[in-house]
Amino acid sequence: MAKSQYEYVRNFESDDRLLPSTWLVVRIDGQGFTKFTAKHGFQKPNDTRALQLMNRAASTVMSCMNEIVLAYGQSDEYSFVFAKEARAFERRASKLATLIASRFTSAYVFYWSEYFVDTPLQAPPAFDARVVVYPSDRILRDYLCWRQVDCHINNMYNTCFWALVNRGGMNPKEAEKRLSKTLSSDKNELLFSEFGINYNDEPEMFKKGSVLIRDTELIDVTDTSGKITKRTRGVVSTLHCDIIKDKFWADHPEILRGKLSGAERRQAKQEQRARELAAEKADPQDSHTMANKKKSAKGKLQAKTEPPATTATSATVDKCHKELPAAAAAAAEGFESSPATDAESNRCHAGSDPEISSDGTDVIKSDGYLEPHRQYFEQRFVHFKQWVREIEASEGGIDKFSRGYEEFGLHVTPEGVRYREWAPGAKEASLVGDFNGWDVAAHPLTRNEFGVWEGVVGNTADGQVAIPHGSHIKVTFVTSKGERVYRLPAWSRYVTQDLSKSPIYEAEFYNPAQRYELKHRRVVPADDLCIYEAHVGISSPEARVATYKEFTQNVLPMIRDLGYNAVQLMAVMEHAYYASFGYQVTSFFAPSSRYGEPDDLRELVDTAHGMGIAVFLDVVHSHACNNVEDGLNQFDGTDHCYFHEGERGRHELWNSRLFNYGSHEVLRFLLSNLRYWVEEFGMDGFRFDGVTSMMYKHHGIGYGFSGHYNEYFTGSTDEDAVVYLMLANYMCHKLYPGFVTIAEDVSGMPALCRAVSEGGVGFDYRLAMSLPDMWIKLLKETRDEDWSMSDIAHQLTNRRYQERAIAYCESHDQALVGDKTLAFWLMDKEMYTHMSDMAPLTPVVDRGMALHKMIRLVTCGLGGEGYLTFEGNEFGHPEWLDFPREGNGSSFHYARRQFNLVKDGLLRYKYLYRFDRAMVRLEREHRWLSAQDQWVTLKHEGDKVLAFERGGLVWLFNFHPTKSYTDYRVGVAWAGRYTVALCTDDAEFMGHGRVDSSVAHMSTAMAWNGRDNYIQVYLPSRTAIVLKH
Repeated sequence: MAKSQYEYVRNFESDDRLLPSTWLVVRIDGQGFTKFTAKHGFQKPNDTRALQLMNRAASTVMSCMNEIVLAYGQSDEYSFVFAKEARAFERRASKLATLIASRFTSAYVFYWSEYFVDTPLQAPPAFDARVVVYPSDRILRDYLCWRQVDCHINNMYNTCFWALVNRGGMNPKEAEKRLSKTLSSDKNELLFSEFGINYNDEPEMFKKGSVLIRDTELIDVTDTSGKITKRTRGVVSTLHCDIIKDKFWADHPEILRGKLSGAERRQAKQEQRARELAAEKADPQDSHTMANKKKSAKGKLQAKTEPPATTATSATVDKCHKELPAAAAAAAEGFESSPATDAESNRCHAGSDPEISSDGTDVIKSDGYLEPHRQYFEQRFVHFKQWVREIEASEGGIDKFSRGYEEFGLHVTPEGVRYREWAPGAKEASLVGDFNGWDVAAHPLTRNEFGVWEGVVGNTADGQVAIPHGSHIKVTFVTSKGERVYRLPAWSRYVTQDLSKSPIYEAEFYNPAQRYELKHRRVVPADDLCIYEAHVGISSPEARVATYKEFTQNVLPMIRDLGYNAVQLMAVMEHAYYASFGYQVTSFFAPSSRYGEPDDLRELVDTAHGMGIAVFLDVVHSHACNNVEDGLNQFDGTDHCYFHEGERGRHELWNSRLFNYGSHEVLRFLLSNLRYWVEEFGMDGFRFDGVTSMMYKHHGIGYGFSGHYNEYFTGSTDEDAVVYLMLANYMCHKLYPGFVTIAEDVSGMPALCRAVSEGGVGFDYRLAMSLPDMWIKLLKETRDEDWSMSDIAHQLTNRRYQERAIAYCESHDQALVGDKTLAFWLMDKEMYTHMSDMAPLTPVVDRGMALHKMIRLVTCGLGGEGYLTFEGNEFGHPEWLDFPREGNGSSFHYARRQFNLVKDGLLRYKYLYRFDRAMVRLEREHRWLSAQDQWVTLKHEGDKVLAFERGGLVWLFNFHPTKSYTDYRVGVAWAGRYTVALCTDDAEFMGHGRVDSSVAHMSTAMAWNGRDNYIQVYLPSRTAIVLKH
């Protein structure tokens, strides 16, 4: 929204955001429907056409809004249930209500003629809407029970009423009097004895209403060779069933628990089958009836709401072209339809997907400098659409395509352990391991025309899995040169390293008897992200590798105490070299075994979710380790396979291999890798590492980006890599609403964080990587009294329009060997001698503590739409980060986080911890990171004062090393009373207590600093104050 002098009127808008983590129900009701039904000759007591039209309109709404998990309708009303963690329109009640009502109404009008073939629409229908918040599963179920009971009572009454009127010769008043004070049993008797109607034989839709759920169905897909295969796709299914009893909820656990993992889906199916068997056992004579009911129910699940059979021939249309009007579709801004929710849309050509229906040039509308590169954006978007359509045609869609981890690798089946692997360059292949004495002839694999090898290791004679849990396993190939090579399966889920024997990893067959069962749903990350970046291995004061379990027990509670709403886990994908900080990945599907077993990581993520903390994974798809024996390099004996051949497939500085993003199977591998971490571990977001290296053929090596647009859209850009990133973002956001992706890019690529549908690459955020460089440069090269307020403000606000950024003062990069933490730059060696409360407060420590707080606060307040800190730095961790390696005698001394420092009550680290907690919690309260208002009011170079407004707060920073100011005048937008919300000089943060936080500041109605009012405050040296009004 453009800034102007009139934007103050937005202050009159009320904030109607609904409580987080609660069920939202949008209920629509027909207005004036008594007259409407009479005008259009609706049949009484129920008009099947009208009810099916209501279901069709509701199905349309649900198909377009993938955060709706269930809908229930009867008569002229429908209730739409949004998931607990839904965040559409920031959960604003007015937006949700108006969108549902408008989309439902437009669909009702649009599809009218398909159901009322001979009755033209003579008056516009109207529906009102309300939004209600339900805090618990039980209360939500009670609400739905209330609506279904209401349906039953009303339908029985109406059935009797209209029987008396239409067949009994009564007028409405007489029928109403006859039914007064009658019970259900009376009405049943009346219907049967007087009209021969058995109420139990009435259609279920009339008695129980309609329940819309998300389901899947099997379809036949014909590939280019004419071969027909079965595929699954999503549908919105209409049921007419009992939702009061527990059975419905047990049969559909995903409604309350969210999207289920593969293991959870299997368990749910087993439980459902167990209930059916128990029912058959309880009534063996009725087993045939039970089977028939099951078959019937399956038919109902797969049956979508269609026009009545009498109108089918006259209402045949091309569903790909008969969509809702564009105006109604545009009303759904902020919602994205899932590629696996609507069977109608999935029947259409991929081009009908709204994500790819444009030409990819919408980004130019808000950035005129992109106009000379229009052709590039058009070409890039065509390339993206070609991949989407190819995947749709050959694989059944990106949902199926990205589930490669369910097909490739090792899987336990009823017949045995199935193994699949892509190795097109190999001539022979077999699976070997402890289980078969490493006999290459025991379990040979067969190859298909696409270079995929497959085989099954049958169960033992007593039906047990032939490969024991924990046994070592490899795949062996005979290469085109006749050489036999041994490799770890590319889709290995658990690999271990015994350094006492060899640094080379061994793949283990991971099939424990008991798996950790997730207890909590995935978390939808907040709009105002505060990210705690962490490395599990260093998360202990002890000089060793820490574990997932220790992180769960010790670090997660601290993150929750600080108030951070997301944790970003680094170095989780298995990597050969510990000192690489996780950037030499060997096994992309295996959580690092240094820290424990995969189930330990599941427990970590699940525990974080129980605390309301989102979990992000650092994804390294920019390159792969150069290792051959335990990596992907030369996997099938060729130089390429997963990578480019020759020099293009090698990173000269990182000594690693570079993926061929234009390969069909490489895309399957990488996209499936992303899905795997979400489905199997519950990740809520990804930080993509090395995006700059991916997007440019020169990988940023020896290249300085000036910001000129020709640097981004020329022959040096790797379009295959950029399109892969578009596909990855497209997939993540389609399948997981609210999912977060963050790009590590130093180039400043325009449109990197614009939606794919607009022609952008699709990331939600980019890391503001210039900010830590600015702070380090200032501390190293510039005297305090020479700091430029204009330069600081410019760097903090220098972000691309409509592209969000994650601000930070320091991440793991700034702490790695060769650099120092921010605290160590400020206080250096005095951190060893003067960080005790018992020691004198030296000028160095006094300055360091003050600036450490101010730098973090101004960065969090002005630097981006999200904030990040690296673990330990919130309390001023000393020194640097260095992993055990040959150059330091394999020492763990610097590869640890000394959390003991903040727990020691005599040390001064606790003050910085307290401040960081107060800062983050203040953000939780005022949510300035997601606020749209940001205005720099003052940049005074002489006074060294920086002032700005954001999130309804006024921020004042006095960076002057010696000067304090009384009655310092600052312009403000809002008239009224201002009080202190946070002050860096408070004694609890080891300040000097010079600001009286109890003093209120009243504004004066006089223009100052370009604002309509001003306030006057006491602003001590090296102090920051945040004021609320």
